[in-house]
Amino acid sequence: MFGAMSTHILRYFASQAHDIQGETSLNTANMVNLTFRQPFGVCGAIIPWNIPLLMLINKVGPALITGNTLVLKSSEKSPLSCLVVGRLCQEIGLPKGVLNILSGFGRPCGEAIAKHMEIRKVSFTGSIGAGKAIKKAAAESNLKNVTLELGGKSPLVIFDDADLPKAVPAAAFSILANSGQACIASSRVYVHEAIADKFLEAMKDAMTKMGAANDPTVAGTTRGPQADKLQFDRVMGYLRYAKENQLEVPLGGGRLGSQGYFIEPTIITNAPEDSKVMREEIFGPVVCINTFTDEDEVLKRANDTEYGLYASVFTKDVSRALRVAKKLEAGSVGVNCTSPTMALDMPFGGWKQSGDGRELSKHATDPWTELKSVFISL
Repeated sequence: MFGAMSTHILRYFASQAHDIQGETSLNTANMVNLTFRQPFGVCGAIIPWNIPLLMLINKVGPALITGNTLVLKSSEKSPLSCLVVGRLCQEIGLPKGVLNILSGFGRPCGEAIAKHMEIRKVSFTGSIGAGKAIKKAAAESNLKNVTLELGGKSPLVIFDDADLPKAVPAAAFSILANSGQACIASSRVYVHEAIADKFLEAMKDAMTKMGAANDPTVAGTTRGPQADKLQFDRVMGYLRYAKENQLEVPLGGGRLGSQGYFIEPTIITNAPEDSKVMREEIFGPVVCINTFTDEDEVLKRANDTEYGLYASVFTKDVSRALRVAKKLEAGSVGVNCTSPTMALDMPFGGWKQSGDGRELSKHATDPWTELKSVFISL
C-alpha cells in the first residue's frame, strides 16, 4: 500500500516542476516588480522509522523538484527501504550529490545535519522532543529554516446521530493501522452518551476482528508487532499505568502471546482528561474512549492538548459538521471519516506543537524555496 502511495506522490511532485513560480506587480508607478522562488541549495531531512518509504518521498519530492540538493537521514530502526531508493537513484542515473542518504543515529548523524553551517533548510518528521532539539540546534548554528511534522493525540468526536456502521470500523482501523504506530491515529474517542454502550460493544468486536496479529512477512497479515523492544516497553508502560490507576480496560490491556513484540488491541474507557493515557502519545494499538453530552464541552476537551495534527467528527448534521470542523484545533479534520484519510493535493501538517509547515499539495513546495523580491525601474 505504502509503495503505491509513494509512487503516486512522487509523480505528483514531478508534475509540479513548472508551477514553482513567483508573482508580478504593477502597483508602483514607473516600476515592474516581481518575485522569484529560488532553491535554498543544500537542504537536510530527517525521517522516522514508522513509515520510512512514504516519509522519504514526502521530503525528496518537493526538495528536489524545487532545485535543491538533499542530505537525508533515515532512522536507525528502519534503514533498508531508504537504501533501496538510493540504489534505484544510481540505476536511473540521478547526478551524484543530488540525493545523499545516510543511515545513522540521531547523534551524531541527525545532530550534524541540524547544526551544519552549509545546510540552509531542514525538514523533520518525528517526536516533539526531537523537533525542539532540531530547532534549537538550527538557531544556535546558522538560523536555518526548519519545518516540522510532529506527534499527535488526535480526537474523534462521534455524535448521537452518527452512522455507526461507518464510524466504528473507521475508528478501529485508525488506531490499529501500522500497529498503532502512526502520529495521526485517532487515539482519543469522544462518543455521545446516548450511543456510548452500543458504540463500545461494536468497537470491541471490530478491534478484535481487525486486530488479528501475525508475522508481518506472511501474506494476509493485517497487523504486526511493535517496531522493537523499546516501543513495546513504552506501550506496555502505559498499560501498566492504566492498571495501577484502576482505569477501565474493557478490551485487551496486555501482551499478545509469548513471542514477538505483539500487544493486544486495547480499549481504555472513562480515563480522566489529565491522565497520561489521555495526554501523551502512546504510539500503539490503544484507544481511549470517553463520553459526552454537550457539543461545546466536548470541543473544549478535544482541543485541550498541545497536539493538533488530526481530528475527526461523525454526524449526519451538515451544519454541525462544518461548525465542529471549524472549531477543532488541528491541521486536518475528517468529517464522517478519520485518519489515515488524506489526499495528495491537500496540505498536511499540524497546529500547535504538532508541527510547523506543510507537506503534500502545492503548499509543500514553498517551504523548500527562498522568496526574493525584484524591483525594476522603467
